[in-house]
Amino acid sequence: MAMTSQLPRAAGLGEGPEHVLEVAGLKVAYAGVEAVAGISFSVAPGEIFGLLGRNGAGKTSTISAIAGLRRPDAGRVRVLGEDALSRPEVLRASLALQPQQASLFPRLKVRETLETWAALYPAPRDVDALLDEIGLAEKAGARASRLSGGQQQRLLLATALVGDTPVVVLDEPTTGLDPHARHAVWDLIRRAQAGGTTFLLTTHAMAEAEEMCDRLAVMHEGRMVAAGSPAELIARYAPGGVVSVRTSLAGLADRVRERFGAAVTAAESTGRSGRMRFEVTSDEPYAAAEWITGMDGAADVRPRPATLEDVFLRITGTTPEPGPEQEEEQ
Repeated sequence: MAMTSQLPRAAGLGEGPEHVLEVAGLKVAYAGVEAVAGISFSVAPGEIFGLLGRNGAGKTSTISAIAGLRRPDAGRVRVLGEDALSRPEVLRASLALQPQQASLFPRLKVRETLETWAALYPAPRDVDALLDEIGLAEKAGARASRLSGGQQQRLLLATALVGDTPVVVLDEPTTGLDPHARHAVWDLIRRAQAGGTTFLLTTHAMAEAEEMCDRLAVMHEGRMVAAGSPAELIARYAPGGVVSVRTSLAGLADRVRERFGAAVTAAESTGRSGRMRFEVTSDEPYAAAEWITGMDGAADVRPRPATLEDVFLRITGTTPEPGPEQEEEQ
């Protein structure tokens, strides 16, 4: 968000609205191409709400409109019950944003960075206490350019937290981080949530969405195609479990599809061996695994609990992009 003079405190901070963020009929288009096609959702106080989808699904366009970086072509955004589009001063005092492509001032020291951002808000958090919380107290006098990637990401998150706003929006907060740094960021978000902060975050990483989000909306080609808690979505779209099957017979997936119908994902190659992999969603995965094992050509048949990735495959028909944890395995 633009750096301006000190911001007024938003009205209604102590009134306890049912939803701290409400989005209705939001549309965003670029050169006549609709990037966000009329989505609606609400976020409860103290909740971590996720927008899950592939790159290009419309997640960043959505939060850009919510945070006031781009005026939507249609729709309504309310923060703490106030119309954020007509009252930008309420938005600035109530919501902080960490964009995906955010960067630090390389020559500013760590404490100076947080002091600069703190000056924008009427009642910011104590900078030294926040430095201790994010584990950078010993780096307070170091220039931002001297920090590791994980330390820089923690500092960026702190710039969104220092204003002590009731709502914080994070766009792909852990992209490019190693496992240790990623979990450190997750821990900071959880601690802030425990203190009462409400989060809206975007991610394409299935494990991150399942681990972090109380509720989420699945976005696909600018539309919200499903919403609920991770457990609710799994129960709704992938009840029971999943059976993973590897085979060297290309026709086996078709034979299983005849038995299980649309619950079979598309077959895909698993490497030079020529083997194919496909998965079957079933209410009774162990019984299904036994049935498949008895078929000629079936190999490495493994039943397992369903995950959010299975839900994504089922409702979008596309394979999710690899999250950080998957990229490390490749």
